Amino acid sequence: MASIDAIVNAGPSAQQPRDDDNDPAEQFDALNVREDSEGWNDVEEDAEEFNVQCLFCSEVATSLTQALDHMKAEHGFDLVAFRSKHGLDFFGMIKFVNYVRSQVKEGNAKPETENPSAWDDEKFMQPVLEDDALLFSVDELESMESSGKQPEASEANNATDEVSKLKEQLSKLQSQFDVYREQVSETLEKRWSDAPSKNEGEGEAKAKRYDDSYFESYSFNDIHQTMLQDTVRTEAYRDFIYENKNLFAGKTVMDVGCGTGILSMFCAKAGAKQVFALDNSAIIDKARQIAFDNGLDKQITFIRGKVEDLHELPGSYKHVDIIVSEWMGYCLFFENMLPSVFCARDRFMKRRADGSFDGLMVPSHVSVHLAPLADPDWVSDNVTFWSDVYGFDMHCMLEGALEDVVVQHPPAKTVVGSTSQKRPIAMWDLHQAKAEDLQFDVPFEVALDQDIDSLDAWCTWFDTVFSPAPPASAGAPGMIAPEEQEKLSAQKGAVTFSTSPMTKRTHWQCGTCIVDRKGKTGNKLSSGTTIGGAIKFLKDAEGRGLNITAEWDSKDGQEKGTQAWKMR
Repeated sequence: MASIDAIVNAGPSAQQPRDDDNDPAEQFDALNVREDSEGWNDVEEDAEEFNVQCLFCSEVATSLTQALDHMKAEHGFDLVAFRSKHGLDFFGMIKFVNYVRSQVKEGNAKPETENPSAWDDEKFMQPVLEDDALLFSVDELESMESSGKQPEASEANNATDEVSKLKEQLSKLQSQFDVYREQVSETLEKRWSDAPSKNEGEGEAKAKRYDDSYFESYSFNDIHQTMLQDTVRTEAYRDFIYENKNLFAGKTVMDVGCGTGILSMFCAKAGAKQVFALDNSAIIDKARQIAFDNGLDKQITFIRGKVEDLHELPGSYKHVDIIVSEWMGYCLFFENMLPSVFCARDRFMKRRADGSFDGLMVPSHVSVHLAPLADPDWVSDNVTFWSDVYGFDMHCMLEGALEDVVVQHPPAKTVVGSTSQKRPIAMWDLHQAKAEDLQFDVPFEVALDQDIDSLDAWCTWFDTVFSPAPPASAGAPGMIAPEEQEKLSAQKGAVTFSTSPMTKRTHWQCGTCIVDRKGKTGNKLSSGTTIGGAIKFLKDAEGRGLNITAEWDSKDGQEKGTQAWKMR
């Protein structure tokens, strides 16, 4: 049969790519297959020769038949049989071809070909190889399959004998390719609109680079291994999900920032009907494979991208019943991921008739704690040390050092006081809270429980509550009274964990804000001394860092200060 590729190749898109074709708009012109029906239907007897590149190597064949024979002989891959085995339609084959080409381009000589979820991603609608003749030949694979044989090469070059059949296929292909081209256009338009414009301010460009590096940091194994090996963290999610399977059975779940997919798989094992797992880093490719290897790929649909860019759920789904996410950062709000979870909640969570949420947030509540620290050993090793280094004054090394929040898990004995009843200073209901609630300024009061030579630092940590209770009605506040934590934690089916210095160490540890004495010695303070003040959490200019400011004053007048710290 005459090749469709030859006809397409004869049109405007048949030009060969040049090394200097860097303009995205010019590259997109390669997809502008002739729209006028006259151009599509004028079949010439002497069709030009076209080139089909192998999926797995740089070998180029002069016909589709040659390319298929090469792939079977050299790579042991039968593309016609593959299509039949997986029941792929036109667009499924388009995605598969582009997926394999992208993998080979990245150096993976043996891409995944058994797990359909590997290429079931809209990003693979965009061509990897310009003027890819194999894409234009996808429709021919169906006829090869139905006939049970591949056409002879001589037939493939003879358009005259099968003009009517070719016209019918061309008409079908044109319709399919118009849809394909439209989807590619949308993909490219989005990519171009997301790219920094020439008029974009330096601040915006810097913020975008910071954001991109943030997502890239989650593409590697180390960070996921650290999180998975944090048993306090991982087992809290597992225990809540498995101990409350009745809440998950038959439900639709969204996992925001799924990473390796561990939480999605917990939900699937608990009986969730469908899980949508979102992540904007390359780790999602591994997560997809992990789900397939564990037989959970039918329940879990992986979506790569930012949740802010997702406006519709796949298939016929309109909402989700549960949103699960491990979004917490150092000092709780570092990385500023929670607003993305709120975006998912506001856009996709099931609602009641009054507009309030009728789904479950996992976790449901979080809180921040504050306590005074006295740790003379740490101060000696890290602060006063610089005053005399083998007889030399190096105190200049401290310049700026005490402006950073120190991430560490201080010994419990260095915590020298607490708030009333050891309650948090602030608490949030994640069903109701908004992004603006995450930047806060709250008062605090702590009482020392021992005598100390000096107040050396303020220590902050967070608690997390998984409550099985349904969310409150419309109008409930996002920030709630700290004493609510005790009631929520006591509920049947509730699970909690803490990153406190008094509990098992987690990968978050604690945020230690060292008091800068400017080379002076702090005052001694007695047990029972009360220190009051206010603490403020604000996100930084890039949007993912954190700025903490505190001011404090003891009632006896012996201790007073104001200081700011950064976490970046």
